[in-house]
Amino acid sequence: MIEDLYLRQPTPEYRQAFDLAVSQLNRADGPVLAVLSSAAHAVDLLKRCPRPLDLAGTGTFAAADFVSSANGWVWGAVRAVTLAEGAPGYAAILWAEPEDPQARSIATLMRRLVAGGAVLVVITSGPLRGHLPAWQFRPFPVEKPLSPGRVTLMLRAAGWQVEHHIIFHGPRAIVWSYLARAAHNLNRPDWADRCTFAAREYYREAGWTWPLAPLALIRARAM
Repeated sequence: MIEDLYLRQPTPEYRQAFDLAVSQLNRADGPVLAVLSSAAHAVDLLKRCPRPLDLAGTGTFAAADFVSSANGWVWGAVRAVTLAEGAPGYAAILWAEPEDPQARSIATLMRRLVAGGAVLVVITSGPLRGHLPAWQFRPFPVEKPLSPGRVTLMLRAAGWQVEHHIIFHGPRAIVWSYLARAAHNLNRPDWADRCTFAAREYYREAGWTWPLAPLALIRARAM
């Protein structure tokens, strides 16, 4: 299964989200932790992270089983841990993606594992996730995802200060992509190209549209 996941190309929105999220782990001055809900997310992480890493699973994802089968595929040392038994001291945490009903307790446990100033980056899908290729076929990335809005409120309640959001394949990009498809069906490749380039311009953005984002990256810091 690891081989198949490594050869699979993630869709652009998840690829960009993991690129930005893992860069926070790679820059951290201290140990780092990833809290993941699927083997696919774990592979996307390991492709990008050359440093030693602790890995915790949520939902049906068993981190210990994944780590034992991933020998030979990892860059640095990877260790499976449990959030309940973890020792404080992490400088950065990546969480992809929060699921109901575990998310609130996980957010609280993670806050206890870091000192003030530690960074948390969260990859989470939103109400328009059905427009993304990853959500149009089973198995879904996760079964009970939380929206960016609910994740933001939950993080604040657990003692995290939310700093900013970045969204991927947002509402404007979706509209332009549908217009490009319509232009192609009308045999107007010139219109289709213009609409495609417009969609790419708005593919990644920040701002008021984040509650509607199909996929969002949230950065928070331990208060």
